[in-house]
Amino acid sequence: MDWSFPLLAACERHPRRTALRHDGRDIAYAELEASISGMAGALAGLGAAGATVGWLLPTAPVALQVAMALARAGALAVPLNPRLTEDELVFILQDAGVRFVVAAPEHLAVARALRERVPGVERVLLAGGRPADADGDEPDLDRLAASGEGPDGWAVPDDRAATLTYTSGTTGFPKGVLRTHAANAWNVMNSALGSPRTTADVEWFTLPAFGIGMLHFAVPALLGGATLVLDGDFRAECAWDLLERERATRVFLAPTMLSSMLAVPGHVARDLSALEVIYSAYEFPEPLRERALARFGDRFAYMYGLTEVQLTCARVGDLTAKPGSVGTAMGALRLRVIAPDGAALAVGESGEIAMRGPSAMSGYHGRPDETARTLVDGWVRTGDLGRIDADGDLHYLGRLKEMIKTGGFSVDPREVEEALLAIPGIEQAAVLGVPDEHWGEMVVAVIAPAGAASVEEILGACRRRLAGYKVPKRVHELDALPLNATGKVERGRLRERYAGSSPAAD
Repeated sequence: MDWSFPLLAACERHPRRTALRHDGRDIAYAELEASISGMAGALAGLGAAGATVGWLLPTAPVALQVAMALARAGALAVPLNPRLTEDELVFILQDAGVRFVVAAPEHLAVARALRERVPGVERVLLAGGRPADADGDEPDLDRLAASGEGPDGWAVPDDRAATLTYTSGTTGFPKGVLRTHAANAWNVMNSALGSPRTTADVEWFTLPAFGIGMLHFAVPALLGGATLVLDGDFRAECAWDLLERERATRVFLAPTMLSSMLAVPGHVARDLSALEVIYSAYEFPEPLRERALARFGDRFAYMYGLTEVQLTCARVGDLTAKPGSVGTAMGALRLRVIAPDGAALAVGESGEIAMRGPSAMSGYHGRPDETARTLVDGWVRTGDLGRIDADGDLHYLGRLKEMIKTGGFSVDPREVEEALLAIPGIEQAAVLGVPDEHWGEMVVAVIAPAGAASVEEILGACRRRLAGYKVPKRVHELDALPLNATGKVERGRLRERYAGSSPAAD
């Protein structure tokens, strides 16, 4: 069966309860299921069953409806980040072999441009309504969904590829993480087992719909019969209003979100008495941790996971009792810390974090060598460092890889370095993630030789090539970058030198 099955079961169990709340409108579980079923039938009728389908959608009910309908129709879904540049999206569509692109009205122009640039894209489909002033012949999935029924959720083999989610890679290009229906369903079950929701819960979904958060939070909340509040892009000034008004019991708040919220004047007067659990992850700077605990109390459940395999979660209260702990594996997942040769290390020893279970990816699309390096004897080698204490709790210690995590997004330094090295005059470039209280990590560029280009030229060139969150927040110039005996840039020296320095670019 396809990975929409947990949601189908919940919809049949709670037909009259409110499943989704968005923009002042409540959607009941039965209504949600009817829209998914009808949309799945519409997609199949348009030839999308079995095809690779990309989608550009906001964090709104339409994203959940389309994602579940694509699963029900047996399509391979490719969630697309609307913040990426057109060139970045073109790469993903070509790499994945996308044939259809489903777009919301606000992304229709981009979808049309992609169709023109990528020969393999056959059609653009509209979801979420057609703008009153929009011409064109794109099929309207909402209108087609209302006129028919789709499959019942049992037609798709669970070992079929379900989603191809692109994440920053070590090669300078994003890589597609291939996951089966079974892996996605197990991810939902793992989260539901590790952090059960009930019909009393109101969970605010703050993460972008195109990310792995739909598996971690949205569908598990609905599986428990909770009401899921969708509010589009996170806005710190509105977050307090929403949490107080909706009487939210659960929410994911990344450290950058918490930092922004704590900067809003008057927040101390807000009533958050209904809030029971604040999920969080990524880099959590100590000063921010202290401020967050002082304001919210220790309602935090600190988490760790990857697009490739999920998920660990600490207990509420551990942010105080065990700072740095990201808890134990959720559901049917095994966790260990290993030596370079793959041998399991003893309690307390530091090594690479590895995870294994039915929620793991199948591999990287079109990258057999990288798949073989990462997926070894069934274990996903994360490239992250950790240790497991005597209680079985994992402590995240840093990264073997140089990936930067800023504001909840992953940035591959090599991709940014390539953009910098394409600027005339720049001969050397090193991109680092340095600790930052707001962003978790800040993207910092060091270039040589000094004076090769102005800061304005550098930032302008980066913005034309990269998504905004990948553009360096700071640019530093040297006559030459420090190298070790083998000719490699000594990133450690650069990180020590610039971690606390003032910016040359904001």
